[in-house]
Amino acid sequence: MTLKRTRLLCVSLLAIFALTLAACGDSSEEGTSTTAAEATTTGGDDQDNAAAVTLEDGVVRATVEDNPMTAIFGELRNNSDEEITITGFRADVAAEAYEIHETVDGVMQEKPGGITLAAGQGHELEPGAEHFMLMGLDAPVEAGDVVLLTMDLSDGSTVELGEVPVRTIAAGDEDYGDLEDHGHDSENHDDVDDGMENEH
Repeated sequence: MTLKRTRLLCVSLLAIFALTLAACGDSSEEGTSTTAAEATTTGGDDQDNAAAVTLEDGVVRATVEDNPMTAIFGELRNNSDEEITITGFRADVAAEAYEIHETVDGVMQEKPGGITLAAGQGHELEPGAEHFMLMGLDAPVEAGDVVLLTMDLSDGSTVELGEVPVRTIAAGDEDYGDLEDHGHDSENHDDVDDGMENEH
């Protein structure tokens, strides 16, 4: 009887040992899969950070009542070692037109040819100078919202600028000008921009 019990005990121990090895093998495989997935995600983040053009300190001016247009300001940065020309832009808010504007003889107008950024250099978008303009908005753009911007380049490629915050710009804020006192339709852009210039 003692010999039989010893044999049974040995068989039981061998079975337990085999199960333990199998369990360890499964855990190792799961750990390997998780690490591979994390590595892929990290690689994607690195690619996203390598955008050729970025918009720093970007802001969208909140619209005011009876004025279906707004402007976008900030500093465009060319992070590449080649010259880049921005020919246009788009946003995730519905509008009749998305235009790049400039000031010529004190009058705001659409800028032909877009904006050219020298390699490694920045370019300011600001009131009374060059800026992005959204005209004929279908709905107000309110403070606290974000606007997703995409730029078109002269080589046919596009650059995702990401989300740009919308903020209310009070009278006297000379960083971005003021549109509060100018309620006009989308055809009277000159009047709106004159108000922006008066802040400077």
